[in-house]
Amino acid sequence: MACVRGRDLLDAIDFVHESYGASALEHVVARLAEPALSCFRGSIREVAWYPLDALVAFLRTAQATLAPGDSGFCRRQGRYAAQRQREAFLGVMVATAESRAMTAPTIWRMFYDTGHLVVAGGDPARARGQIHAFPTTPELCERFRGIWEGMVSTLDQPASATETRCVLRGDAFCEFEVSFAPETANPAQDSSGG
Repeated sequence: MACVRGRDLLDAIDFVHESYGASALEHVVARLAEPALSCFRGSIREVAWYPLDALVAFLRTAQATLAPGDSGFCRRQGRYAAQRQREAFLGVMVATAESRAMTAPTIWRMFYDTGHLVVAGGDPARARGQIHAFPTTPELCERFRGIWEGMVSTLDQPASATETRCVLRGDAFCEFEVSFAPETANPAQDSSGG
């Protein structure tokens, strides 16, 4: 059984609470079935391991309860989680393209006990992350898109992630390509003299 750190469960809870309110979280938890319910009923420890299926069940239930038909729900939750983790303790590890490429496999192991992550490509403006041997779901694929975006985006340079390969479509692994929007010229710094 694949497991995830409690930090991911806590970030999913906090996303629902902050985005939809405390009563929304109560509605989601009330609709969870066992065995996922037992994970969310008690105290969740940040560094403990919990079933990945519990996170997936929470995401599915939260989306069905709070945002049915919203295809961006899991992506936003992933971006939220990545930004929080970046601010809390991963900032130095993901500060530059070079540090992200070096530390991404370690960060993967910090949160997931199965599968592995390979960072491919040397272009700092575009990176590819490949997730191998991981039991994915549509919700997790969208969540990973958001995680990639949240880990590499800055206020000055937002990132966009696209899933270019997916196990669910028959590929050998899931692959996410992350790119940055081209920088726009600042009108105040326009050298045309106009």
